[in-house]
Amino acid sequence: MPRFAANKAAMKLAEKAAKHADTARRRGEVQQKFAAMTEEEREAWRLARQAKRQDRRAETEQKRSKLQQAMQDGQGIVIDLDFEEQMTETEIKSLCGQLQYCYSSNTRSAVPCHLYFTSMQGGIAKQAEKQLSGMENWHVTRQQMPYIDFFQERKIDLVYLTADSPNELSELDGSKLYIIGGIVDRNRHKNICFNKAVSQDIQTARLPIEAYIKLASSKVLTVNHVVEILLAWLECQDWKEAFFRVIPTRKRAAEDASAAAQPEELADQPDESPEASVQAEKAMPGASVVIGAACCDQPSCVPLDSPGLSQEVIEPSEKRTKLDPPQSRLSLS
Repeated sequence: MPRFAANKAAMKLAEKAAKHADTARRRGEVQQKFAAMTEEEREAWRLARQAKRQDRRAETEQKRSKLQQAMQDGQGIVIDLDFEEQMTETEIKSLCGQLQYCYSSNTRSAVPCHLYFTSMQGGIAKQAEKQLSGMENWHVTRQQMPYIDFFQERKIDLVYLTADSPNELSELDGSKLYIIGGIVDRNRHKNICFNKAVSQDIQTARLPIEAYIKLASSKVLTVNHVVEILLAWLECQDWKEAFFRVIPTRKRAAEDASAAAQPEELADQPDESPEASVQAEKAMPGASVVIGAACCDQPSCVPLDSPGLSQEVIEPSEKRTKLDPPQSRLSLS
């Protein structure tokens, strides 16, 4: 294990060094092009950059406003983090990564929800604070108390989503609070979420996946996939479209995967990677911070997205186009 950890650390250092080298190379190319501009071209570039910055600030403010409104009257989605004892340290890290994907998806959604993180304490809280930069600025409700205590006056509105429930979910009810088990266990703990809900005498429901899509493997989805499915349904009010938007092709049976490859289905796929959205969200707490923009008007701070410069210089790296979330898994059972 120590040897594996050392090799993994060495690989990360090598990747980081290569990334810095590539950034320095591309920035140098941009600076050369900037130096060759006339004064009029430089002034036009500055004005274009200011306009782009203002557009980004407006977009950031609009996202913030939508998230704040969602915390007032949006659909309630609760992530139950009361499973620390059932997870290893690596699985807790994977879960924290999935929480970041959940929040990223919510910021991009046309109809964001009100996210709750309950039982956020102990090792999970410590790992989240360490791993999720800027989490204190997220538009979510974080609570150390378990949901059953935090929502004790709304117990009748609680619905635990689990694949073992006999009740198929037909639509989302805005008055309900839908709970997702925040556990990454590779499906070791059977029926853990369903049994918990039954013992607490709260409602349960399962997503109607089997009615619309055939899975090639088990009915195990990541936490962020479940959140994304619910967000997609809030946008389109159609379960089939929501499932095809979110569930990766690798998890579908052959016929469903083939159907998803049709142009009309591909048109529904998001054109922004979760990684890029998470990076952009880091700018949200302060509207003056813009990802990708230079900090000043000096040539040394020329951003890589300057207008008038060749696309071979300003195109983002292919490494940032990864769409699938980490392959740690959430057991809906």
